Amino acid sequence: MRRFYCLLFLLPLAAANADDAAPFIIVESAPANAASTIDPSKATGPVRVIPRSEYENRTANLADVLSNQTGVQIRQSGGLGSYSSVSIRGSTARQVQVVVDGMLLNDPVTGGVDMGKLGLHDISRIQVYPGGAPAQFAQAGIGGVVVMETLGKDIEDTTRINLGAGSFDTYKMGLFNSGSHEDFYYWVSLDRQSSNNDFEYPNSREWFNPNDGATTKRRNADYEQDAVSTKLGWEINNTSKLDALIQYNDNEQGVPSIQNWQNNKAFLANDTLRTQLHYQQQGWMDGQAHSSHRVIWSDANERYNNRTGLVGLGTTDVYTRTKQLGMANTVTWLLGNHTLSAAIDVAKYDYRQNDKLSSDLPDERGRLQIASALSHQWLSSNNRWRSQVSLRQYRIDDDSDEALGNGTVTQTSSTNRYNSWQLGLSHYFAGNWEVSGALSRQVRVPTLQELYGQQGLFVGNPDLEAEESKNYEITLRTDRGWGHAELTGFYRELDPAVAAIYDARGVGRYTNLSAEIYGAEIDALWRIYHWWELYGNVTLQESENTDDSVRDRFEQRLPGIYHESFVAGSRWHIRPLRFDVSYNYDDKLYYDAANRLMADPRTLVNASASWTKIWPNRSESEITLELQNITDEIYQDFSRFPGPGRSWFVNVKHIF
Repeated sequence: MRRFYCLLFLLPLAAANADDAAPFIIVESAPANAASTIDPSKATGPVRVIPRSEYENRTANLADVLSNQTGVQIRQSGGLGSYSSVSIRGSTARQVQVVVDGMLLNDPVTGGVDMGKLGLHDISRIQVYPGGAPAQFAQAGIGGVVVMETLGKDIEDTTRINLGAGSFDTYKMGLFNSGSHEDFYYWVSLDRQSSNNDFEYPNSREWFNPNDGATTKRRNADYEQDAVSTKLGWEINNTSKLDALIQYNDNEQGVPSIQNWQNNKAFLANDTLRTQLHYQQQGWMDGQAHSSHRVIWSDANERYNNRTGLVGLGTTDVYTRTKQLGMANTVTWLLGNHTLSAAIDVAKYDYRQNDKLSSDLPDERGRLQIASALSHQWLSSNNRWRSQVSLRQYRIDDDSDEALGNGTVTQTSSTNRYNSWQLGLSHYFAGNWEVSGALSRQVRVPTLQELYGQQGLFVGNPDLEAEESKNYEITLRTDRGWGHAELTGFYRELDPAVAAIYDARGVGRYTNLSAEIYGAEIDALWRIYHWWELYGNVTLQESENTDDSVRDRFEQRLPGIYHESFVAGSRWHIRPLRFDVSYNYDDKLYYDAANRLMADPRTLVNASASWTKIWPNRSESEITLELQNITDEIYQDFSRFPGPGRSWFVNVKHIF
């Protein structure tokens, strides 16, 4: 904590010594539709906004882009497309919600989202809310919300080609085209990326493969993904519009074994189709009432083939299908300095899982999820005070048909209701300083996997209680001509929380416990010149298992999160060139709840250089070189799953 206190004293000192400080100006602009537009300027707490320019011409997925954000941690099992989980302020991946254009991607089976499989070829902007969710959302995650917005009409009449290649036989290609005719517009995007992920790492005793020497190459970690997406839009009149979004992803990846066996052929394949029909109207009550209505349908199919039995326990060939049908409706009233919103989301999920190598009947489960919210936002007449109050309620109806080993089926049904709330207040003072605070009580409903188990991997616990969290946050921020500086303190009390306990066979069962997480974040950017800026952030957090039911875990740090994270970087933009160098350091990660297995620190030095050329016909070309893990450090976000060493990637973009 000594580092934190030093930084705490340096923060106001840096602000006081800035001679080129400019007055802070609040710019208020009317959104296209207040019921559907997620405006970060309306938030009463920190928001991380990532524009498309930061990831457009990179070999990167959502996990890679989020890894530099304050308070956000990404753990990967190794290489492009590998399993990647997110943690915000010490949360679990299940506690973080991921949303694309109002569609919640967290499925009710596992609860989490694999960030490594979320490409950004059709995404215009990313927002990260580490605390309270936007008022328009009927649901709010304990660990924050990641909001992705797809491209819109503003990119019409564009044709773009992307090509890329790099280490470990990594290749990428993409094609984008958009156009319009009178009140209609469209865009279509095609994207493909692949990698062998055959990076080299030491053949140490913990991975020991007697068939290899001192070093070995990762085997059966190859990855391929094809993605197609399109949006069709119709601006019906000045106050209403209708659009349809279709996204399809097909990916397949090898599943490496810890021992890196050469004859391991296990693979994971899945394809996902997501569709959405979205109607927006802002002409109700002479423009004072805006509404947003979405119809959502998705179909996800997954196959995990481990017929060789060299990964995990035994041989399996499991087919899983999850279907979703839902509606999301929001109405917002603009009443001067007051904004009222009401939202309701209804989603029906159907899940079926079958192991082709087992004689057991398929497991079939269903969930009807209804979430509703009422919120009030207020802005003072002098634009200095802002507040947000939200009340949310959830109703969950579950049905499960679980096959038992004796050929019988156990049927289970349950209905539960939950409530949550959040309060936020911010105040601008002294021209360009802002202080904000937030209180909330959030709920995470147990997933179907946690409640009813999963074949061969987890035993169900139908008595599991929902996670409840009390969150506290206070932030001090200043925005000036030289950049910005921000300091945040946070505290999260989880009672009950949910954690998995594994037996000697490696089979898990989820149970309730209690825990607390607290810490501080610093985020800063300093523009030395108009072409040179420095940036950095620090996250220092502590966690404690406060449940004394298992003595060797009591008062230990929670596993799976880095307790110290530092990012420092520099950017130069000297037309037509851009350069970026960053240093990332993460430490104090424990693999196990008893804190007996501690990971080595993760130290990464990355760099990139871009050259942009605008041709006489107004077309544009850009070439980007990326260097990752320049110091060739070997790290393990997950125990005995090494990350890739030094690597390079070249990407070329041309806009006609």
